[in-house]
Amino acid sequence: MPNKDARVVKKFGVFSQYILPTSLVLVIIISLTFTWLIWTNPAHFNKNANENTTSAGPAQLSARALTDIYSPSQIIHTDGNQNQKLLFDQKINVINEVIKDMKVWHFDKVKPIKKVTAKEYGETLNQEDAVILNYPDSIAGGLLNDIFNQQLTINGNVEFNRILVPLGEQLDKIYLLNDANFAIYEIDINAGNTNAIMQTIKQVKTAIPVAEQLYHQHVLLNYPNEISLKQYSYLQNKQSQHLFLNALFNNGSNGNFKTRKTTAATSYEEGNNRRVSFDNKTGAVDYQSFSGTKGGTSLNNALRQGFNDLLSIGVPLDNTRYFETNNANDSFVYRTYVEGFPIFNQTRYGTVRLSYENPGTEHAMFSQYSLQVPLPNNQAAVKLESSPEVIQKLATVGVGVSKIEDMQIGYEWQTDPSSDMVVNLRPVWYIEISNKWKRLDQWVQKD
Repeated sequence: MPNKDARVVKKFGVFSQYILPTSLVLVIIISLTFTWLIWTNPAHFNKNANENTTSAGPAQLSARALTDIYSPSQIIHTDGNQNQKLLFDQKINVINEVIKDMKVWHFDKVKPIKKVTAKEYGETLNQEDAVILNYPDSIAGGLLNDIFNQQLTINGNVEFNRILVPLGEQLDKIYLLNDANFAIYEIDINAGNTNAIMQTIKQVKTAIPVAEQLYHQHVLLNYPNEISLKQYSYLQNKQSQHLFLNALFNNGSNGNFKTRKTTAATSYEEGNNRRVSFDNKTGAVDYQSFSGTKGGTSLNNALRQGFNDLLSIGVPLDNTRYFETNNANDSFVYRTYVEGFPIFNQTRYGTVRLSYENPGTEHAMFSQYSLQVPLPNNQAAVKLESSPEVIQKLATVGVGVSKIEDMQIGYEWQTDPSSDMVVNLRPVWYIEISNKWKRLDQWVQKD
């Protein structure tokens, strides 16, 4: 990169040294101007989004419907030769289009398929001529009615993380799959037709070869080849502490609460019931409430409570999706997604974590920062290793495939070195081991 800059300076003179910085400043000023207009005159911004917007205090513009937060995050197409491809498109939301096509069907009855072996489960995952809507972790079967506008009677214990839709001429069944216990549920379909889904698939511009594979009793999405993904840049927004106080405390920022300020953090306490701490350097927020009631022991109730709490916190929820839960179903993670891939960062950027581990206690961890306006990014695409290469790298440091709980391509949130107002998103492999997500290089680096 330095050699390239030197050639540009030599060719166009000293003046060109200032073109890029000046252009970036102008782009930021223009973005801020449009953002100000949006916030001061939200009618222009929201005139076509009323159906998906819920009033929720200070974050009205970015509050989402429950079906947005609990929408699938991936769609995979399996052709007649069992070749699988991950689909996404910058111009159309493929998942939303497929869901819209399925809403006109009538879901009639759901029943479990008993005694499914690991081998049979893997074969179902690779069923020819089908689409699979994937979630990164299990969700409650009760949310199916919300997502697809159905009135299906479904047992409260049903959980799934995949929806498999056969694309044959005669569609009479779809399937719910749960990787956690290899459970498969069969749903009878009336008035089902996949022609609209096939037309949607034909419009997709990007299809990446993948394979759903069973490794030691768990499923990993395998990328057999190297993959090149774009880098993105965004203007970031920092929400004020007072905005969150208005959302989290009973009397808002004008209430009677204790304030403690140090160089590292600023904390507020409202009686013995609520407290919130802001990291002055990273913008990380830690909120605890001791006056609530746990939403319920079922995953369905807990996820619905989580959605309500997401709205009440006041964080922007644009492109936010449910990401994972723990085994006890009392802790949930939600992440911002870019082009179908989740955003990761150690300081909670792009992430909200909700915990209800003790009855009557809500614990939320999130960030004051959020992505706001996309900016031009002329950096070259990043080439990532194939899944077999990733697994081999981990094996060299003693991490066998049986220890890999999950592996995903995600975007790392990086503050631009030339401006702390700009965020760069770089694609990176992330691996989950022992319930911890780290970059591939962090797992393989030697102490």
